[in-house]
Amino acid sequence: MGKGKLIGQGRTSEIFEWEEDKILKLFRTGLPKIAIENEYEISINIYKELKFTPKVYNLIEIDNRVGIIYERINGITMMKETASKPWKVKKEAQQLAELHKSIQQKVNFELPNCKTRLKDNISRTDLLQDEIKARLYGYIDELEDGNILCHGDFHPDNILITKYGQIIIDWMTATQGNPLADVARTSILFKFGVIPDKIFLGQQIINFIRNKFYLEYIKHYIKLTGIKIERIEQWELPVAAARLIEWLPKDEKVSLLNFINKKMEEIK
Repeated sequence: MGKGKLIGQGRTSEIFEWEEDKILKLFRTGLPKIAIENEYEISINIYKELKFTPKVYNLIEIDNRVGIIYERINGITMMKETASKPWKVKKEAQQLAELHKSIQQKVNFELPNCKTRLKDNISRTDLLQDEIKARLYGYIDELEDGNILCHGDFHPDNILITKYGQIIIDWMTATQGNPLADVARTSILFKFGVIPDKIFLGQQIINFIRNKFYLEYIKHYIKLTGIKIERIEQWELPVAAARLIEWLPKDEKVSLLNFINKKMEEIK
């Protein structure tokens, strides 16, 4: 049995049925193969060590594209669960914070360094001047490093809620470093992420739910860890700058650039 029907999609991949109990995550043309291979290797290691991701089977090429075959997980994303049951926003946001904290631990396999990844991504955007990039590199050097697992794209649409618990997907951008960098990434996604037009709820309602979700998430994370919000916010500037290389809507990139310019003025 080959590729089945399309059951989901995002900016970098499409999800197809594969056999009875698997799915094929087929990446879009133009995404570097090395990034896909990174997700494959990292997902295998995460599954072996932490059991936070679906079982991984094969890396394949089909239709002139590269894909990964995963175990099929029956569940709903945390984003869909919250959108359909907005009265659960506080509960789901707190669960996101608890899940985020639970993965922030040392692992026994190699991962890219978070600060190095940030610098590399910043170096590849053409939306920032070289002088700004150089200042950002220096800013990153001054931040406290670490060796803790960072997911790199931790948000409710990457959490599957199942009868057995939560499963985390999309580990392509995982690194090791300061866990606050990962929390800052989540914060930037909530603050500046553009809501897709296909979302069925009204834009104002979605924005209200998202803002409420973020506030409950960050408040609970701070309660769990005792970390001050200022330490998380220190990482938002380089995280926002590194995000500029991603496949984002124009409006989102404009918002990120405005945020970056404002922050750069503040640290002169």
